Amino acid sequence: LMLIVNALIGFHEEFKARQSLDALKAQMTATVPVKRDGEMVIIPVAELVPGDVIFLRGGNIVPADCEFLEGDEMLVDTAALTGEPLPRKVPRLERPDEAQGAGRQLLSGCIVKQGEAHCEVKETGLNTEIGQAAGLVAEASGHQASLFERKIMQVVHAVILLALVDAGVVLYIDVGHRNVRFSKALLNVLALVIGAVPIALPLVMQVTMAIGAASMAKRQAIVTHLTALQEIASMTVLCSDKTGTLTTADMRVLPHRTWTHRMTKDDALLYACLASNPANKEDPIDKAILGSGHEHFGEEEADKLMNMYKKEKFVGFNPTVKRTVVYCEHEEKGKLKISKGLVDKVLVTGDDGGDCWECADAEKMREELKEVDVRFSSQGYKTVGLAVAYDGGPMVFSAIIPMLDPPRNDTKLTIYRIREAGINVKMITGDHLNIAIETSRLIGLGTNVLPASDLWPASATRDETIVTSDGFAQVLPKDKREVILVLQNRGLVVGMTGDGVNDAPALAQAQIGIAVDGATEAACSAADIILTQPGLSAIFDAVVESRKIFARLRSYVLYRIGATIQIVLVLSILIYAYNDTMPALYVILLALVNDVTMLPVASDNASPSALPEIPSMPQILLAAFLYGFIGTGQTMALYLSDVIHSDPSTDPEERRKYRMAVTYLQMSIAVELNIFSCRTPLYVGNILRRDTWPSLLLFICVMGGNLLVSLLAGFGDTFHVVHKVEWIDIAWIWLYDLGCLLVIDLLKRFLSVIGADWMSAGAAGDVLGYPELPDEFHGASHRSTLLHSRVSARSVLHHHSRLSTISQQGGHGPVLGAKASGSTLPFPHNLRAQALRHLHSF
Repeated sequence: LMLIVNALIGFHEEFKARQSLDALKAQMTATVPVKRDGEMVIIPVAELVPGDVIFLRGGNIVPADCEFLEGDEMLVDTAALTGEPLPRKVPRLERPDEAQGAGRQLLSGCIVKQGEAHCEVKETGLNTEIGQAAGLVAEASGHQASLFERKIMQVVHAVILLALVDAGVVLYIDVGHRNVRFSKALLNVLALVIGAVPIALPLVMQVTMAIGAASMAKRQAIVTHLTALQEIASMTVLCSDKTGTLTTADMRVLPHRTWTHRMTKDDALLYACLASNPANKEDPIDKAILGSGHEHFGEEEADKLMNMYKKEKFVGFNPTVKRTVVYCEHEEKGKLKISKGLVDKVLVTGDDGGDCWECADAEKMREELKEVDVRFSSQGYKTVGLAVAYDGGPMVFSAIIPMLDPPRNDTKLTIYRIREAGINVKMITGDHLNIAIETSRLIGLGTNVLPASDLWPASATRDETIVTSDGFAQVLPKDKREVILVLQNRGLVVGMTGDGVNDAPALAQAQIGIAVDGATEAACSAADIILTQPGLSAIFDAVVESRKIFARLRSYVLYRIGATIQIVLVLSILIYAYNDTMPALYVILLALVNDVTMLPVASDNASPSALPEIPSMPQILLAAFLYGFIGTGQTMALYLSDVIHSDPSTDPEERRKYRMAVTYLQMSIAVELNIFSCRTPLYVGNILRRDTWPSLLLFICVMGGNLLVSLLAGFGDTFHVVHKVEWIDIAWIWLYDLGCLLVIDLLKRFLSVIGADWMSAGAAGDVLGYPELPDEFHGASHRSTLLHSRVSARSVLHHHSRLSTISQQGGHGPVLGAKASGSTLPFPHNLRAQALRHLHSF
C-alpha cells in the first residue's frame, strides 16, 4: 500500500512540474513578422533564430530576448519577469547599476504596450530569461520528504537495524546454545522484531498532516504538498516577492504624502480625478488616481464631488505634451482649468503644440519643486504635477501627487507576526531599488535592500551579503532562485511567496512555496500552498498550524521510539538474563493496541511553539532513551519483585505464565500512559493549565485501550487471549503505573529546575499567539522603521555560544544579562538566537 501511495505521489509531483513547464512555454506560441531575404514574412515564434530582425508593435508579446534597433519610443510591460507595476521605456538611458545595453533590451514574455520598432533577436527558446525560468522550475520540482520526516526515518531505520541484529544474536543463542527448537526460537525473534517496528508511524504522520491541510482549507489556503506543513514549522527565513504579494499590484495615490501649495490635500486629489479620463482604463496613472479618489472619499461621495463640476472640454495625454487638461465649471468656484502631468511640463509647458502656459512664480518655485520631485523619486514614488487656474486667471502650480503600489492591508501586521515568530523576512523583487526600499519601509521591514548586481559573481562574501541583507531589487527569475539556494546551503529552511511567472523557479526551489491569491498558473503549479483570498494572513496561520502539527508529531515520535526501546530492552533482558520469553501474541497485541489507540494524536490539543521548530534528533533520541530506560526499569522491577505473583503452590510453568501476563499488562498500561508525559514539555500533574490537557478523544482511546487489556487479563479464562490475572493484581498494576507516571513527572520537573531539559525533546515552553502591532508600528514614520528594521540572520548565526546558554535556560524566557546585538530586532535578540539553537544539528 505504501509503495502505491509513494508511486502516486511521485506521479503527482511530475505532473505538477509538467504543468508549470507548459504554463511557461505557453507564452512562446505566437507568430511574428521577421525580415528574411530582404522581405518581411510571418513565421511561428519557434522558427526564430538569433540575428533575426523582427517587427514589434503595441499589443505584441515579445517572442524572444531582443535588442531595440530603430523605431518609436516603446512602453514595455515587464511584469511577467520583474513584477514592475508600470511599463518601462525602451530605449532609455541605463541606470548606473545596470549593464551596458540594458536600456535597449526587450525580454521574452514581456508585452509591448505602446510604440512600434524593429528589433534584433539575441536569444530564443530556453536560452531566454523566461526559458531559463522554465528549466529551473523543472529542475527544482519533484517530491522530497520533509527535513523532520527524513530525520525521523533515519532514527527508525537505525532502531530497526539494531533490533534485527539483536534478533539474530537471540536466534543464534537459542538454537545454538540453548537447544531451543528453531520454530520456537523463530517465534521469539518474530516477537522481538514486531516490537521494534513502529507500524503506525507513517499513518499517524499522514493523518496529522491531512487534518492540518483540512484546517488550512478552512482559512482559504490549499495545501498541494503535505510535507510543506512540516517544513513551515522549521522555517527560519521567508523570502517574498513584492508586487502582487506584499503589495496590491495596483498603483495608488498616497494622499497624506501629497505636497501642496495653497490647496488642501483633499482638493488636490479631487482635481487630479477631474483631470483623469474614466474611459481610459488602460492608462495606469488615470486608473490609479481615480481608484484612489474612490477609496479616499468613498464611492458615492467621490462621484458626488466630481459631479459638482461640469466638464466642458477634456484634452487627453500624449507623449508629446505629457499632460492632460480639463476645462470645467463649478457653481461656487466658477470656471476652472486643471492640468495634471509631468511636473516640468505642468509648471512650464513650452511651445509644444498643446495648450501652453507658464505658471505664476514659476522661476521662484522651480528649485523647490525640483527638490520635492527628486525626493519623492528617490523614495520610489511616481509623481504627477497639478496646476489650476480660476476664472481665466494664470495657472498656479498647486500640488505634487506621489503614487506607489501600496502594501496590502494586512501586510504590515502579518510581517510583524511572522518576525515575532522568529522568522527572518526578505523582499526579493524585480522592481526598482528605490521603490523596493520605500515599500520595505512602509511595511516595517529593514531598508538594507540591495541591487541584483550584488548577487554576482558568486563568492563567500556574496553569500554572507545574501544572509545579512533585507532583500534584493531588480532581480530576474534566476536571481531569486540563487538567493533561495544560498540560504538553503547555509542550513536554513526557506519559504518563498510570489504570484508571477518570474517567481516560479524560486517557489519550486524553496522548501515551502506559497502562491498568493490571483497568482499565475505557473506560480500555482510550482507552489506547495496556494492562497485563495487576498492578503497574507493565511501564511501566519500556516506557521501556527504547522507548529501544532510538529508538536503532535514530536510527541508521537518521542512516545513511539521510547516505547520501542522499552519493548526491545525488556524482551532482550528476559531472553539473555533469565532465559524467559514473552509470548509472541502478547507482543503483537501490545504493538497493535498501542498503535491503534495513538491515532487520535493526529488531532490532539497542541500549542504552537513561539520559535521555529528546528528538529534536533540528538535531543529527541536522548529523551526517548530516557523514557525507554525508565520504562524498562519500571517493568523489570515488577518482574523481579514478589509483590504480585501467583499462588506458590501452583505449577512452576503456571507461575511463569502468570508472571509474564502481569509483566505484559504492566508494560502495556505504562507505555500507553507515557503519551500524556511525552505530549507536553510541561508536566502531566499541571492540570490547572488547560493548554496541557490532552484532547478528549486521545484520553478516551488511551484509557479505553488500557481498560481493554485489563479486561482481557481479568477474563483470561473466558477470552483465552491473555493469561488470567487476579483483579486485585490488576488494580495494583494500575496504581503502580500511575505512580510511576508521577515519578517521571517529578523527574522532568527536577531536570527543568537544574537547567537540563533532557526529557522535553527540544520543545520550548513559550507559546506562539496572534500579537497585534505595537503603537509605534501604526504609521509609516522613518523613526519606527529604523527602530524595527535590519533583521539580520548573521546576528543569529554568529552567536553559537549563546545558543547553548539559551538551551540550558530551557527556552522559557529571555536570558538576563545577554549581550545586546548590533541588529535592532522587533523582538528580544535572545529569542531570535534560540530559533536556531540547534542549527549545528543539520
